[in-house]
Amino acid sequence: MPDRKKLFPFLLFLIPAGIFSVLLFGWIPKESPYAGQKSAGVSVIDRMAPDGKSLGIFLGINGDESSRLEPYSIVVIEPSEFSREQIEALHQRGKLVFGYLNLGSLESYRPYAARFHHLTLGAYENWPQEQWVDVSREEWQDFVVKELAFFLLDKGVDGFFIDNTDIYYLYPREDIYRGIVSILQQLKETECLVILNGGDAFVRRSLQEGTAGSLFDGVNQETVFTSIDFSSETYGKQDPEITAYFLEYLTEVQKAGRWVWLLEYGADAAAEKTIAEYCTERGFFWYNAESLYLR
Repeated sequence: MPDRKKLFPFLLFLIPAGIFSVLLFGWIPKESPYAGQKSAGVSVIDRMAPDGKSLGIFLGINGDESSRLEPYSIVVIEPSEFSREQIEALHQRGKLVFGYLNLGSLESYRPYAARFHHLTLGAYENWPQEQWVDVSREEWQDFVVKELAFFLLDKGVDGFFIDNTDIYYLYPREDIYRGIVSILQQLKETECLVILNGGDAFVRRSLQEGTAGSLFDGVNQETVFTSIDFSSETYGKQDPEITAYFLEYLTEVQKAGRWVWLLEYGADAAAEKTIAEYCTERGFFWYNAESLYLR
C-alpha cells in the first residue's frame, strides 16, 4: 500500500544544549496558538468544514514554497524542510501544522540511516530507499521519541503525522505491536495531536482492545477511491472491494471517536465529486494529491 512520500533529505540537526535541556527538564513547550493545549487543537479541527479545501498534505515541498499551503487550514509537512520561523508564520496565518514522523521504516537518505541499519527487517515494496525497521527494539523507540519527536516539537508543530504503523501488518508479532504502542503512548504524553497514516491492522486491534483513544486522535487512509500504478506513476480508480473494505473500516474508526482523513491521488472531476459527496456526508477530511510525491 502506498505511504506518501518525500523527496527531500531529512536534515536532522539536534543542538547538544537542546538535547541536554530535554534530559534535564523534559519536553520543551511548543510556541504555537495551540501550545500545550491539545483540547484547543481538537476544538479547531472540530470546527473546520470537512471538505477538499481544509486539508493539504505536502511532504515534497520546503518552507520557501509555503504559499502552496495557503488554501488549507490543516497542513502536513516534512518538518526538516521548514524552519521554526516558517512554521510559526503558518500558525500566524491560522493553520494547524502536522509534522511527518516515520515510525516504522528507515530511509537510506536520512543522516541517521547507518546508525540503525542493523535494526532493519526487510525491503519496502515500491520505495527502494526504505526498509522496514524493528520497532520492538528499545533503541529505536527511544530514538523516535527522544530525538525525532523532540526535533518536531522544537520546530513548533501542533501534531505528529505518523507513518508506517503498517509494520504490524507485515510483521504481525506481539513485540512489534507493543513497540508501536509504547511509542504512541509516549508521543501522546507531549499533548500533541497524533494522526496515523494507514496502519489498519494496528488500528483495528487497538479498536478491539479499546485502547485507540489513548494512542491516537485520527487516521489518514490513502487510496480509498483512487489507485496508484507505481511502474508508470499514474493514477486510476480503486478496486471496488478495496474501497468497500476501507469505508467499512473507516466507519469503525469514526464510531470510536477518531477523526478520519482520506488521501487520494490524481482523482479526476468525476471522482472528486464522488469523494466530496461521501466525505461531506460523513464528516471525513480529504485531500486530492496531484502526485504520489506530494509536491
